[in-house]
This record gives sequence, structure tokens and C-alpha cells, in this order.
Amino acid sequence: MNQWSMLVRVICVIGVIVSGCSSPEVDKNAVKYITKRSQIEKQTVSVVVQTVCEDVFLQELNSNGHLIAAEKAAIPFKVQEQIIDLKVNNGQRVTKGQEMAQVESFQYKKAFTDCQNLFEKARIDLEDQILGYSYSMKDTATMPPNLLKIAKIRSGYNQALSNLSEAKYNFDNTTIRAPFEGVVSNLEAQVHNPSSAYEKCCEVINDAVMVVEFSVLESEMSFVEKGSAVELVPYALPNKSFIGHISSVNPSIDENGMIEVKADVNNPEGKLVDGMNTKVIIKKEIKDCIVIPKSAVLYRQNRKVVFVHEDGLAKWVYVEVGEENSTHVTITDGSLKPGQEVIISNNLNLAHETAVSVFTE
Repeated sequence: MNQWSMLVRVICVIGVIVSGCSSPEVDKNAVKYITKRSQIEKQTVSVVVQTVCEDVFLQELNSNGHLIAAEKAAIPFKVQEQIIDLKVNNGQRVTKGQEMAQVESFQYKKAFTDCQNLFEKARIDLEDQILGYSYSMKDTATMPPNLLKIAKIRSGYNQALSNLSEAKYNFDNTTIRAPFEGVVSNLEAQVHNPSSAYEKCCEVINDAVMVVEFSVLESEMSFVEKGSAVELVPYALPNKSFIGHISSVNPSIDENGMIEVKADVNNPEGKLVDGMNTKVIIKKEIKDCIVIPKSAVLYRQNRKVVFVHEDGLAKWVYVEVGEENSTHVTITDGSLKPGQEVIISNNLNLAHETAVSVFTE
């Protein structure tokens, strides 16, 4: 009996131990189950939406262009002498008529003075010739043309006048002046050297208006029209853009199937530089289009899809895209209607009927 009593007691103790240890295990499993379930529950995603509208779409044509100054002049030395003064440097702005350089003028000034004296002598001789025909200098307007011509030739008046004009021209060109307002570039000349050693003194660029030259394909000829607006984004100034207008379209197509186009661009701040390379964007309006931002369009299952916000849910909609530019696209299949709200942010990981909340900035 004592042995059976001991056995029963041992069994009871084991049962109590087993039952006491199993309760915490059951609680742990329950916690894991609740946690896992909470993780798979749908999370609300904060998104930004934009209303679909029927609007004017700006079709874009991109090209690469090259800037040149609308007015540019190489300034030569018109007389040959020693350079005695330079008054400008590269990059310096000059006004029309401003002195830029000076060559030795002694010989040219003397020649001009001598020609002035010879001209005065010829004028006196002409007066004597006219008096010989019984006329005076004040009567030259009524004097027979053939007699006046003979008098000018015999007195040497015509030759003296021609020599004086040449001497004055040479003397005036000993001073190099700016032909128009602009900026100095490609300065070659150096003081104390003969002017004949240089092909030119410098160049003057009027950079108030620049011309951008670019090419378009033959098939894109209808896209460019004289007067149409273009946008320029220089590669050296990627955060700046400039607006110009097409000034000419070459009607001739080159051997590569390209057409040359030119556009004028105002440059009041002088940011654009002669020779600068730039991206050219031509924009053309297309009316009555369903337009949405590019950021709303995703690629799923090799098709384009947009998420539409409806009653706090993201709805998956397949779309067909037509024209595109750098920021927007047109929808051509009628899948979207004006007034609907398309999701334009936080849409990369959305699924159909994901719960969303609209975030307003």
C-alpha cells in the first residue's frame, strides 16, 4: 500500500508541474499570434493627390544649340604704326565711340596738316579760275557745269580735296574706337609693338541680344515656326533658363536631313556668353487634353498604371499615355476623367485598394 500511495503522489506532483509550465507557453504563443496579425493588417499611407483636368498641353522638342552674339566685330588696325597705348582689357565693357587703342600719329597728323594747306591753295586757285570766266565763288550754283568742271581741274581743287579726305581718314584711324556698345574679347595687340604684327586689335561683342543656332530633323520642320517661343538652359548654368523667339528657319535641308534654326534671346544681365553651348526646348500648345503629372504614372506588369484616390482607397487604373514633356503626360484612352484625383507621391509601393490619407502641403 505504501508503494502505491507513493506512486500516486509522484504522479500528482508531475501533473502539477506540467500544468504549471504549460500556461506561460500558451501565453507566449498568443502574443506572437497577435503581433503577427497586427503586422499584416493594412497600414494607411499618406499621399499627395492632384485633380485631373482638361487643359492645354505643352508639347516639347529638345535640341542642342550654340550661342553667338547678334552683333560682333573684329577691330583691325587700319593704319600701320607703333602701338603706344591700350585702354581696354578682355571682358571690359565699352560704349560706342570709346577709345580702345592708340598708334603713333605724328606722321599722319603732319600729312593731314599738309593736305589742309594744299587744299586751301587749290581753293584760291579755283576762285581765280572762276573769276577768269567772269563769275565769283558765290555764283558757282548758276555757273555752267562744264566751265566749273574745267576750273576745278586746272586749279587742282579736286585732287587736293581727295588728298585731304584720305589724310583725314588715316589720322582719325590712329585712334581705335568701339563701333558699338559691347564687351571686349580676343584682345591680341600689345603696347610697343607695330600694329602690322597683328591681324586685329581685338573683337567687340554686343551681348545684349544673343542668337542661338540649333538643328531639327526634317520630320520636325512643322514643329518650328518663326516667332515661336523657345526655352534655353545653358549647360554652364543648369539652374537658369532664358526665353527666346525663333527668328529664322532655313528652308534648305542638309545632307543629314537636318534644318538649321535661329532664335534671338535677350541677355540683359550678360549671363549668356558668345560660344556657349545650351539645351534648347521648343514648346507647342495642344488644346483640350487630359493632362496629369509624370510622377503619377507607374509601370506594372509591363503596362502603365495610375492610382486614383477614391473614398480613402487607392484604386489601380491602367492608362494609355499620348504626348509627354519633361513634367506632364496626356491620357488618350478615356481611362481618367476630369475631376478625379490621381496620386502623385508615395505611390511606388501602393497596391489596389490600399488605404490612403491625403496629405496637403
